[in-house]
Amino acid sequence: MKIRGFENIPGDFKRLIIISNHASLLDGLIIWAYLDLPLKIIVNRGRAQEWFLRPFMQNEYTVPIDTMNPYALKGIIEKVDHGMPLLIFPEGRITRTGNLMRVYEGTGFVAYMTGAEILPVYLDNTYSTIFSRKKKGKKIFAPITMTIGKVREPLSLEHIEHKKRKREAADRIYQMLCDMYYEVHNEPSTLGRELVRICKKNGSRTAYKDLTGNEVSYKKALRGAFVLGRYFSKFTEKNIGVLLPNLTLTALVFMGLQIFKKVAVFLNYSTGPGALIHAMDLADLNTIVTSRQFLDRIKLTPSLFKGRRIVFVEDLKGVLGIKEKIMGLIESIFSFSYTRLGPDEPKETAVILFTSGSEGLPKGVCLSHENIISNIHQALARIDIGEDDYFLSALPIFHSFGLTIGTIMPLFAGAKTFLYVSPLHYRAIPEIIYDEGCTLLMGTNTFLNGYGRKAHPYDLHTIRYVYCGAEALSDAVFEKYAKTFGIRVMSGYGATECAPILTMNSALEHEYGTVGKILSGIEYKLVPTEGIDSKNGTVGRLFVKGKNVMKGYLKNEKANQKFLVEDEGWYDTGDIVEVTAEGFLKIVGRLKRFSKISGEMISLTAVEEALAGLFGERKETVVMAVEDERKGEKLVLVTNYRDAELKTIRERLREKGFSDLACPRDIIYMKEIPKLGTGKVDYVKLKEFLIV
Repeated sequence: MKIRGFENIPGDFKRLIIISNHASLLDGLIIWAYLDLPLKIIVNRGRAQEWFLRPFMQNEYTVPIDTMNPYALKGIIEKVDHGMPLLIFPEGRITRTGNLMRVYEGTGFVAYMTGAEILPVYLDNTYSTIFSRKKKGKKIFAPITMTIGKVREPLSLEHIEHKKRKREAADRIYQMLCDMYYEVHNEPSTLGRELVRICKKNGSRTAYKDLTGNEVSYKKALRGAFVLGRYFSKFTEKNIGVLLPNLTLTALVFMGLQIFKKVAVFLNYSTGPGALIHAMDLADLNTIVTSRQFLDRIKLTPSLFKGRRIVFVEDLKGVLGIKEKIMGLIESIFSFSYTRLGPDEPKETAVILFTSGSEGLPKGVCLSHENIISNIHQALARIDIGEDDYFLSALPIFHSFGLTIGTIMPLFAGAKTFLYVSPLHYRAIPEIIYDEGCTLLMGTNTFLNGYGRKAHPYDLHTIRYVYCGAEALSDAVFEKYAKTFGIRVMSGYGATECAPILTMNSALEHEYGTVGKILSGIEYKLVPTEGIDSKNGTVGRLFVKGKNVMKGYLKNEKANQKFLVEDEGWYDTGDIVEVTAEGFLKIVGRLKRFSKISGEMISLTAVEEALAGLFGERKETVVMAVEDERKGEKLVLVTNYRDAELKTIRERLREKGFSDLACPRDIIYMKEIPKLGTGKVDYVKLKEFLIV
């Protein structure tokens, strides 16, 4: 046992409720033994009467109650009112996944009605013991850490509508437990150090698999990472460029670079040669890791890298022989020196990614070890994924969503990942999900729409969760997955600069039409914007701050001056959002994608979303603003549907409650609307076309 936060145990209190996650039969006993408070433990009467528990429940420390009887809470409230500290497991039962489960309203009701202070406690790793409901891998002796949080003030809900108070109280208690999870797991570290620890912990379990049939266990992945990392460590430069598709080898190259403290610079090949050269120059890249076969497929010539060292992965087999492999094996076993942590290492740059460039020249984003690790734990605090899950990751690794969530986070969860080379193979990906039995799928709305069109209804029968990010989830895609596959697609929102997730819906907290709630450890504020109704402070330009927010932009003093100095470390997302009464975020639109027409600010994104699917699921609609002599600007609709009519568009927008000012004045047909590698519309190229 390791105990943290003894100093937070209150010595004096009038009313106190202790809340904790619940992962094993040991939990109540551990908290009772170490808190040294005269507390009573609430237990489910039905569970207490089971034959193997009944002998242990005949004591003065437990209070069995019927959780299905609302009147049972009355007696509990009286006990708290009389000064008895009470331990409640808000989930009401032992978790089956190791993650947080549903919080019952009864806990919130007791906390609110008594006005008690709340002491949150988090038990880490009791799920690994033989007293849990874990299916396999239980241990008789498992290291357990109990973290005692700071006492929270009594819940204040007077401003909440009376009938919603129980639910609001339960939501706040759930948030406290999420915050505790994040605080407990998010200790200072580096990606290299964490990857060594994770691979040693998971041993022979499968980590990665890809289309080539290359499948590696965690143990083998660590060995391969040491072999590759040792090879790249001989290059004197800190930054190493990576231009590879989603393959097991790509993941191992990344792991090796992290272990040997190199900076992985992922190059976005979808933005074209010009942007690629700009990125290489900006990052001072002298060494690029790539593949001849891959360069041929994406139609890039080696001459593009003139003056730089190119390491072709096809040549590595001839370079890395028996000696290097034996050395890698030894280092992977005796890796103690690679787990040491310097005082400032967590804040050093681990990865450089480039923004999509959908509205201008791509910027280099410097993400530290702390940024990425923090964001992973922020996400894991909300979603119940674990070692039984199998990710299908097709989003390119140069994209922050594909890197952090598709490649690194599964390792932290002890899960398995199938890395697929392209998200555009709409027929192949559902087939792989079916063959492999994947349980989690991530993608943009564009890609999910493609999979939904091509998949057989049974292809996705093993999928537990589908997450959509990078662009707005359309009604058509949500309904397609719900009606055809019986799956609820959940939206999230983020930015490369935030490593990337800021908000997400989950199975426990979901509101359709929103992008979820702000994650633990992230502060936010809304700044009023001229011309946009703030709706009593619930709408504004979103600024965020947290450990997941980038170090800064690469060689961009002007942007960093604003971010770090003028805004005091608050990252300006550039998005206008609305926060609902329940705390969910709705994206109103990107500030750069607002147009001022006759004095009124029109969100081009909102108009696009209203027109989505109007001409069929395969037909796209993009709204752009162009110069107009009379009104300064006018809206035009760009679509790949030849028979689009303005009358039909006006009727749809009026049905959705838009004013006539939001109606496009012209229609431009385009057979193929330019896209980025992430599936987003390339607004820069589209604007250039419209100007010409």
